[in-house]
Amino acid sequence: MRLKTVVLALILSFVCVVPRVSFADTLQLTGVSGQQVDGESIYPYYLTVTSPSGSNTLVSMSCLSFNRGISVGQTWNVSVYSVASIAPGATIDNESGIDILADAYLYNQYAAAAGNAQLISDIQFAIWSIMDPSGVVGYSGFDKNAQSLAATALSVAPTLPSSNFANDTLFVPSDSYPSGGEPQEFMTNPAPPVVAVTPEPTSLLLLGTGLLGAVGILRRRAVKAYMYSVREQR
Repeated sequence: MRLKTVVLALILSFVCVVPRVSFADTLQLTGVSGQQVDGESIYPYYLTVTSPSGSNTLVSMSCLSFNRGISVGQTWNVSVYSVASIAPGATIDNESGIDILADAYLYNQYAAAAGNAQLISDIQFAIWSIMDPSGVVGYSGFDKNAQSLAATALSVAPTLPSSNFANDTLFVPSDSYPSGGEPQEFMTNPAPPVVAVTPEPTSLLLLGTGLLGAVGILRRRAVKAYMYSVREQR
């Protein structure tokens, strides 16, 4: 294959990946569980997820930020990330990779807490405290168990292999409300079937670096082949 043909193929393959980042997926808060602690609704929140592939309704999720306000019926655009692709040193939506991994670690505790309202509350407040540590201070929901859960998550999560977060999916707002407020971040497991998970920025950088490296190798091979053919013609 000629060099120009190979380069064109590589460029086209990269273009095929990039549109997955630009697709406008949306979330709409359609309901809450009814359970409240300190006047705050806690897990699960029910959302409708819409993408170019269709919609899923009543998807159970946990919200991650205590200080961001949302209301039932509100819709906003999101980017969708696989938590397994997020490195501890990454930054997404001004949140550190460690915090995101810690929240995913806590999210995965909900399954074992099914039917235990107190433990569900502790997990939710622990999640909120990761990203908004000052926001939950003084709330009874941020009790000693919630504090212990948060501390454990921050310590353990960054050391776990990515397979522990294989099905955890993060929804990050990509726009603001018309009023200037901030849409909420949500997490679920697994991803709704209709969404295309966005590669974490580091993954895209590695892909781009790999493509450039491949082009360089092919170019060197083409130059060597050309010089060999010149020598043969002499």
